[in-house]
Amino acid sequence: MRTLPVFLFALSLAACRSEDKGEVFETAVPEDTGPFDIDGDGYSGGEDCDDEDSAVSPGATEAAYNGKDDDCDASTPDDDLDGDGYALAEDCDDGDDGVSPAATERCDGLDNNCDGAVDEAVGDVWYSDLDGDGYGDPSTATQRCDGESGLVADARDCDDGDATVSPSADERCDGLDNDCDGTEDEPESIDAGAYYQDADGDGFGDADFGTRACAAPEGYVSAATDCDDADAQTYPGADEVCGGGDEDCDGAIDEEEAIDASTWAIDYDGDGYGSSRFTQVACDAPKGYVADTTDCDDARDDVNPAADEVCDELDNDCDGLIDTLDPDGPAAATYHLDADRDGYGASGGATVSGCEAPTGYTADDSDCDDSDADINPAETEVFYDGVDADCAGDDDYDADGDGYASWVEASGPDCLDSDASVWTCGSTQAAAGRACAEILAASPSSADGLYWVDPDDDGDTSDAWQAYCDMTRDGGGWTKIESALYPYWFSKSSYTQVGKASDDNYTQLTDLDDLARGGVWTLRFEVGNSGSWTSATSRAHYTVWSQEHNPFTDSTDGSDYNLIDGEESTTCSGFNGLHDSYYVKHGVYAMSSDVDVNESASCWWMQVVPLTQYGTSSQYPGYLEGYSGPNVHVWQSLWVY
Repeated sequence: MRTLPVFLFALSLAACRSEDKGEVFETAVPEDTGPFDIDGDGYSGGEDCDDEDSAVSPGATEAAYNGKDDDCDASTPDDDLDGDGYALAEDCDDGDDGVSPAATERCDGLDNNCDGAVDEAVGDVWYSDLDGDGYGDPSTATQRCDGESGLVADARDCDDGDATVSPSADERCDGLDNDCDGTEDEPESIDAGAYYQDADGDGFGDADFGTRACAAPEGYVSAATDCDDADAQTYPGADEVCGGGDEDCDGAIDEEEAIDASTWAIDYDGDGYGSSRFTQVACDAPKGYVADTTDCDDARDDVNPAADEVCDELDNDCDGLIDTLDPDGPAAATYHLDADRDGYGASGGATVSGCEAPTGYTADDSDCDDSDADINPAETEVFYDGVDADCAGDDDYDADGDGYASWVEASGPDCLDSDASVWTCGSTQAAAGRACAEILAASPSSADGLYWVDPDDDGDTSDAWQAYCDMTRDGGGWTKIESALYPYWFSKSSYTQVGKASDDNYTQLTDLDDLARGGVWTLRFEVGNSGSWTSATSRAHYTVWSQEHNPFTDSTDGSDYNLIDGEESTTCSGFNGLHDSYYVKHGVYAMSSDVDVNESASCWWMQVVPLTQYGTSSQYPGYLEGYSGPNVHVWQSLWVY
């Protein structure tokens, strides 16, 4: 401890006590600012802020709350423990220099700025999300350190009362701004419709000019199926008209569906009048069809409204009256007494008038002896007996009945008196008609059987041939061109001409071209399960049709086919006429088939003019046909009208 000098001590005593007059009094001690260390703490008055207190000096440690500046650090009051510039009276936490009235409030659970509130007006801004869609109402901003239930950080909701409206929602056509982009019901709305320009106003739009929208724009419609948006008469469902285009937009010019199309009737017999039984609707007459439907018998060209009524028990002029009962008809015919009932009357005998012969009378007056039933033009001449049994006059020596006697007679030499087609050394007997149809027309009472025909009708009968005529079935007048009885097979080299017309196995296809009428073939194909083609009761199936090509030389797609009567094949795409020589084009089973040129060769099924067994005889014991699916039959026949 430092001690004061003696003189100073003496002065001090003098200042403290005076014995003059025996009084005691105090005298103020001047502040020590000099080089003296009064309190002996090692710091002089010039350094020590309190040189009378040895506990106060620059080297001392500041003690809390003693009212002294123990370390003489005048910049820090002795009660600002954290050194933040605020003493205890102002600092709400003088142990934390981050807490003071000047501090910035932070999200730390403290009252950093000593304003009595904790974490106020700091942290993130939150917004009320009333509809729970994850987006808040920007008008409900609040600042908090942590979010609470019902608060979100995203303030982009444009309708916080509707959970279907938010920036992440899909825009819909509902009058709302679902995706909060400021626009309602945009074309991009997920339920927006497609609309197409309807330039012609027919209710159907052009698929090449489309747009998306929640409602149809002016001049737009939802249908995009107009095939001509410049024509208001062209749209799906429009009426087709003759001479127009594809008015109904179905991809085809369907003239048969045209509202102004006409009904045409098939003119089967080519007399200019059609039958209402078979008609087609078209803008123009199909080949073989006419506008008139008043033919009452379209299998006979001598029966139609323009024909003359004749005595044939037919209504020739289609007026509902026949023969002499028709005022327009013929006068009554003369019939001759047939006394011997041989079917022939004698000239000069008794007669009656009428259109039909009474019993015992006949129109024929060529009987040369009406008292003997064995003498008449139908009798077979017994030659060289002196009796003119056939009433031919002097032909008792005409063995073949061709009108020419043998070499022994002076009436004219017959080189071959056993063949009626040859007389006077080489001439050919005149054919009875072009085909069976003409023979039947000339003689309606003709029965089924063999007749001479000359299909090329060129006036030269040297190429006439004997045909079998069906004069009764399907209207009659059918010329047989082919027939076969299982198990007979034709060959590629012989199929065009085989056998005689009365045979089971027969073809005369070499003359098929001559049997077309106006470029159209009318054909009948028949098959049977028993017997042969000669039996009318054994026919199982048949088809009557027309086509405009020779089925044994031409290949087509079947577009010229027209069903007239009967049934059609049910296999593949169905029977639609004969189109091709199957042997030449596709295989070995038949000479003709119903395969179109654009069809698979496996779809033939109709073994017309059969060449070989299909499969084995146990698998297919007959000719393969297409009726009722693949089937077999034991006979077939092909006829031409």
